[in-house]
Amino acid sequence: MYFRQFLKLIILLALTFSTKSNLLIAQDVEATVSIIHPKVQVTNTQIFTSLQNSILQFVNQRLWCEDKFTPIERIKINMLIDITKYDMNTYQFEGTIQIQSTRPVFGSTYTTVMFNQLDNDFNFQYQEFQAMEYQPNANVYNLTGILGFYVNTIVGIHYDTYSSESGSPFYLKAREILNASQSIGGWRPNDGQSLKNRYYLIDNLTSERYLPIRKALYQYHLNGLDYMHKDVNKGRDEVYKSLESFQELTRMFPNSMLIKVFFNAKYKELIEIFKGAPAAEQLKAMELLSRMDPANKAFYDKIKS
Repeated sequence: MYFRQFLKLIILLALTFSTKSNLLIAQDVEATVSIIHPKVQVTNTQIFTSLQNSILQFVNQRLWCEDKFTPIERIKINMLIDITKYDMNTYQFEGTIQIQSTRPVFGSTYTTVMFNQLDNDFNFQYQEFQAMEYQPNANVYNLTGILGFYVNTIVGIHYDTYSSESGSPFYLKAREILNASQSIGGWRPNDGQSLKNRYYLIDNLTSERYLPIRKALYQYHLNGLDYMHKDVNKGRDEVYKSLESFQELTRMFPNSMLIKVFFNAKYKELIEIFKGAPAAEQLKAMELLSRMDPANKAFYDKIKS
């Protein structure tokens, strides 16, 4: 009798370990989360630690893709959350979230920034040890709705860099969350920074009008950055061509959310890429980049320095 009970325990532990191991191997997103709260005066700060752990578990222990990822292939996401208000009676939080994702560059130890966005409408309710409820096509809980929206968007951008337009299924998931959230602040066209908010982010990513930017992501990364370990000059030339492919779009829609997202992530990298080019190519790059992204012209001038 005792032997059977012992055997059942061994089997249960083995199954538990196996399940955890499979989850670890299958993990596709690897997030780090930092929460700061300098404007919030509370004696017990445990609630912020619990919130941080809940977000980490929600993002890292959920499978977002059907493909299997090795540890080095996981999509890296960094989140910096600044809590500016906290009501202990209603469990209401207000703040901002800065989200950045990176991707490894083939044949090197370099990682390239894919997405770098500050969201000033990070408002939600959270009670310590609360279940992180989530539905992929709805918004049953605004905290997980926002997180799910951004993770799907980032995964979509990541996929677009490996296979042209392959991020579409993930953008549609993000759009479903947005469509279900129109009664909540932070999700509507005129909320926050207007043309620079969640609504226009996914609107641009799912619009045929902005398809040249998505195609440029593929050329920039797979034919450009990923090729530089073989031939720096050829890789740099492909990066330049990828920029040329959507320059007309930047002229027609200079305030587009997707254009801002692209250059917010890439402007520092572009400076370093073209610094190593011959003088004539440096001037061409400076002219092109300053025209497409005038907000960062002062930085692009450093290409020639």
